[in-house]
Amino acid sequence: MSEYNQEVWGIILAGGEGKRLQLFIQARYGVDTPKQYCTFTGTRSMLRHTIDRAEMLIPPERLLTLVSSQHFQYINDQLDDRPSGTIIVQPIRRETGPAILYPLLHVYQRDPEAIVCLFPSDHFVLNEQTFMEHIEFSSEFVAGHPQSIILLGIKSRHPEGEYGWIVTKEHIVDGAKRVYNITRFVEKPDAFTAWQLHQSGSLWNTMVVISKAKTLLNAFKMFSPTLYQAFWEIRNVLGTSRETPVVEEVFSRISSANFSHSILEKNPGGLQTVTVRGAYWSDWGDAARIQSDIKHFCAPRQGETLPMPLSSMSEATVLVPKEHESL
Repeated sequence: MSEYNQEVWGIILAGGEGKRLQLFIQARYGVDTPKQYCTFTGTRSMLRHTIDRAEMLIPPERLLTLVSSQHFQYINDQLDDRPSGTIIVQPIRRETGPAILYPLLHVYQRDPEAIVCLFPSDHFVLNEQTFMEHIEFSSEFVAGHPQSIILLGIKSRHPEGEYGWIVTKEHIVDGAKRVYNITRFVEKPDAFTAWQLHQSGSLWNTMVVISKAKTLLNAFKMFSPTLYQAFWEIRNVLGTSRETPVVEEVFSRISSANFSHSILEKNPGGLQTVTVRGAYWSDWGDAARIQSDIKHFCAPRQGETLPMPLSSMSEATVLVPKEHESL
């Protein structure tokens, strides 16, 4: 991978509550910590794993982290080393639409020509360098095709109903990594639809998005105009002493909006995908996935069993079983 790309910015989404995992975390570890701040493997939280992965491509001062004001105790503990101006605080959780649009405007205000990469903070990735090489390739493609919005896709392993699905048509770029046009985006399908999508070779959506900042803003403007206008009107206070009270007022009056439903499902003709090969990816929003991946990929220290308490996790040895060697 090349040195930092000075056109590329990143946004890490770390403002969620992770309610589906709360009972698992409480029962297993005896704490009530949001999942992105938990250390399930090694010595780093999921959020710190995401930061380190993103910084393979993006310099720290161009990597923004969207957090929730309700999580200050964890923010102070885990993010006190981040560069000034890179922690963006949402006052109220309003789903992924506002959580993306708010820091996206920060990026656009600082660099109108920026290419931006969106990173969820609760994903498990093996072969991280290979994974990030796909993001680097996608950012280079976007630089030459500024109207493109790229979703990283993963070849499905089973009919998963909790993921978004990408249906592709002909590829538009040949080579070791191909870019495909998207014909349809399906968010969290029912069981039968998920089975059909899996059988047809459709892809899982990783929710890693690569686009020009202004192109993504235009998608919000077209498909979610009320939400877009609410934030566009406050762009001039970003980075000033007025930002906090003004943003609190905006979040208090807007409705929740899911990015996948509000933007991706409405805009398949404006989307492309790059299929990740040579890396393993899993969304750790589900206890069964966490336990399965830890069992298959993370070897404990001598005499320990997995999963271990958060406070005693060492940097685990990562193993790739034979069935995944050709991913």
